[in-house]
Amino acid sequence: MKVLKIIGVILLVIIVVVAILAFVAPTQMKTERSVKIDAPKELVYDYLLYFEKSNQWSPWMKLDTNMETRIEGEDGAVGTSFHWEGNEQAGKGKQEIISADEDLIEHKITFVEPFESTADTYFKIEEEEEGNVEVSWGFESEMTRPLNIMGLFFNMEEAIGKDYEKGLESLKELVEKAKQEAAEKATSYQIETVNFEETNYLTFRDRIAFADMQKFYSENLGAIFQMLSNNPSTEVAGAASGIYYDWDEENMEAELAAAVPFTSTEEVDFDKYTVVTLSGNALKIAYFGDYEKLGDAHEAIHQHLEENNLPMSNTVLEEYITDPSQEPDTSKWLTNIYYFIEE
Repeated sequence: MKVLKIIGVILLVIIVVVAILAFVAPTQMKTERSVKIDAPKELVYDYLLYFEKSNQWSPWMKLDTNMETRIEGEDGAVGTSFHWEGNEQAGKGKQEIISADEDLIEHKITFVEPFESTADTYFKIEEEEEGNVEVSWGFESEMTRPLNIMGLFFNMEEAIGKDYEKGLESLKELVEKAKQEAAEKATSYQIETVNFEETNYLTFRDRIAFADMQKFYSENLGAIFQMLSNNPSTEVAGAASGIYYDWDEENMEAELAAAVPFTSTEEVDFDKYTVVTLSGNALKIAYFGDYEKLGDAHEAIHQHLEENNLPMSNTVLEEYITDPSQEPDTSKWLTNIYYFIEE
């Protein structure tokens, strides 16, 4: 009986101590770390917003190289979530994009294993006068009693803070390297300013999925060439071309026109086809190579426009000078790219 009383007293003391500790221990945990990155804000933002990019520098992705992951929704959009399941260190859970503004991105993290919990995280992105970007990574979580007692014996803020510091340093290294690679790529192309002489194009314009662009060009360029060749008052005056009015990577589609330059001795009714006239100052790159890498040349011009603060119109022209059916060597394929500048 005496032993039971002693055990009862001990249990009561333990309960009281736990209750006191749970009462005095903090129930809210906050952590924030920052880093300065020498890169354009737009580039930094992409590596914070998109899971495909943020996973490249996340310190927790390194905990399990065999981790199972998936993205539900459109990467970068509010409501999209990243799910992971890994070893004991990595655990299991999901991260959801709650908001995505120009200067602030917010996430909600739901931990499932090794314990159930939730946390709010955020990225603050601030552009500085020196051209650097400061990124602040924050973490806020409620610790329910009595689990909050762990905070008295284990410094969660310091542990998470160290992971944040590692992650931000990896982010800085990755983004600054991407900036350098983009600069080197841009300088590998010769960009010149030209006065594009007034040229008439017979065009067929539509909004097309990226996957259907090759089919669109094959069908419509051939039809336009045939129409111009069959009309005695018109003559083809150059290479097959594409005119781009909108490039929508979010929806993977573009508004464009299959176009062929021509001259005419009289006014002609071209039925469903439209005559478009292009002229004026433009930036030009003479690109040699496979069409699959045309994007690199476009990126070089975009960077040139940004660095020189040049106003661009919504019209981009590609001239396909070389006929692939006549030249098997892709390194000899010449495509002239023109970005028309607003006057």
